[in-house]
Amino acid sequence: MSPDRILVAGTGAIGSFFGAQLAAAGRDVTFLVRPARRAAGAAGLSVDSASAPVRVARPRTVTASELGAAKPFALVLMACKAFDLDGLIGDLDPVVHRGGVVLPLLNGLRQLDVLDDRFGAEAVAGGTCFLSVRRDADGTIRHNGGSARLTFGDRGPLRVPVDAIEALLTCPAFTLHRSPDIVAEMWAKWVFIAAAAGATGLVGGSVGDLVAAGGSWIAERLVAEAAAIAATQGFPQQEEALAAARRTITEPGSALVPSLLQDLRAGNRTEAEHVLGDLVARRQDPSPGLLDAALVRLRVHEATRSPS
Repeated sequence: MSPDRILVAGTGAIGSFFGAQLAAAGRDVTFLVRPARRAAGAAGLSVDSASAPVRVARPRTVTASELGAAKPFALVLMACKAFDLDGLIGDLDPVVHRGGVVLPLLNGLRQLDVLDDRFGAEAVAGGTCFLSVRRDADGTIRHNGGSARLTFGDRGPLRVPVDAIEALLTCPAFTLHRSPDIVAEMWAKWVFIAAAAGATGLVGGSVGDLVAAGGSWIAERLVAEAAAIAATQGFPQQEEALAAARRTITEPGSALVPSLLQDLRAGNRTEAEHVLGDLVARRQDPSPGLLDAALVRLRVHEATRSPS
């Protein structure tokens, strides 16, 4: 196995951002694409960013049917939408069975259960990321300011050394953090994103819209509900992290629009079941709360939206 080959599975805004930045830094990066999108990728991949603009003129691509004949990959950077997870893992069989490790960057934790069941825990690292990006209609990736951070770690022995993964992902365009307790960090991100997505999805507006309408209490209560579930699962949240989450999603005038709300506004599928449904399912207290209300709102959207 070549120790320096990365496969990016999930070529939306997040996967394209990290893949382009790593390619620009000299890493051997290949993007897993559907055949219909290969022609579009041949036109190049551009990231519009105030801090780290980059263009990859000819991104290397591969389709699922070609993975069996492709050279081995050391790392799969998985950045798909949560509802594509179950369909994607079968495509990765040839990569993982030849020694590759999967690093998923999805919110929540269900992806670890699914990937562990398929490939074994020694083939699955933990990971999360913080950045604000979107894909424009022309394919350009827009980095909406702020820092870009990728956090990863092992949950036990991995078949690829963690030092090698760290060296592979180190890049000047974003902050890389190797966590000694990656599952705890994933829980902290889940608490934040569930509250942010739940609050804005429930009211249909940005954080600033929510606050202006007098809804800060909704965001604060959602933080408390999500944190309570985390605590019952053995991951009590640090007050400093909770305070930061509350500040972020109750900031007056904030233009923050979580990706779940972006999908809701566009009439697309959302990650409601992965971000909110799985969290509610782990709750020990049967009494419904605002998390349930937000989930119902998003389930109604899913049931009534026009198929894309």
